[in-house]
Amino acid sequence: MATIKQIAEKTGYSQSTVSIVLRNRAEERKIPEKTQRIILQAAKELNYQPSMAARRLRSGEQDESLQIALLWAQDFRASMMVRFLKGLRSGIEKMQLKIHLTVIPYSTGELEKEKLLRSRNGYHGAIICNASEEDMKFLHTARLPVPVVLYNRESEQYSTVCMDNAGIGQMAAEILKQGGSRRVQMFASAAKFPGAEKRDAAFEQRAKELGLEVMPVIFCESSREQGRSIVINISKENLPDGIFCGSDAIALGVLRGFHEKNVACPQRVRVLAVGNGEPEEAAFSVPSLSVISLPMEEMAEECLKMLTDTLTGVQSGIRSRELPVRMILRESVTVG
Repeated sequence: MATIKQIAEKTGYSQSTVSIVLRNRAEERKIPEKTQRIILQAAKELNYQPSMAARRLRSGEQDESLQIALLWAQDFRASMMVRFLKGLRSGIEKMQLKIHLTVIPYSTGELEKEKLLRSRNGYHGAIICNASEEDMKFLHTARLPVPVVLYNRESEQYSTVCMDNAGIGQMAAEILKQGGSRRVQMFASAAKFPGAEKRDAAFEQRAKELGLEVMPVIFCESSREQGRSIVINISKENLPDGIFCGSDAIALGVLRGFHEKNVACPQRVRVLAVGNGEPEEAAFSVPSLSVISLPMEEMAEECLKMLTDTLTGVQSGIRSRELPVRMILRESVTVG
């Protein structure tokens, strides 16, 4: 791992100036922004990681804690944060570290407006969740002063924890085929990110490989009301016999709509969803909802471990991990 001395030699600035910038004290010491940028870029190129937290932890000063920011997009995924926080809490309890977690909501597509990511105001690291395409463009051009881990996004610049998005789509097509469906359709969220696009494409491709007729995707908001509304407004003659929903929120609305239309599920239509909400809701719906369960809690733990390993010097460099998903078959799909 690089030292302050090496950064000073590379940039031509004194070790004291480099230290002030890396300790987030540049603004109060009136060090020019150009100087800050040069030093931070050199630190990045040399793979320097802030060692303040590591020194405190190694010296046994337990009154000091790692200050970690969790940035979560303010959109339809807000309710999913509960599961992510459960995973973070579990991870914190397993670690022999004192961690102070701050949740910072941000507007989708406006991550660059978050001053936290530029101000170097004392956070040791950040976990960024649900970044949009615009947010990812910002992240890949920004020079962030602290280590960052991205949740379910692919990047060569930041450490990432992802799930098998293509596998989700393939698994959905295979389960509907096994259940006896011949004409399938996706009800997907209109809000897209690369992982969702990969999931949707994999579903369509695998369904066609299996000889299924694939109806055009219906895009909608990820909500129960939207799922219900779609079903209510489709004639029984035009209904597919297999539906893959991009979220369990959409699927729960679909089940409600079928109930109101007296359409039997799974006898007439089989319903399967991406399980990204509270597991109990899918388990206790009528009929109970089959889901491809996302490992959100495990991913949260891995994000936290990846970040703290970097902060404490256990590991360095850009890392990536993909976690598997699992199928939970319930009453909304029957498999022969």
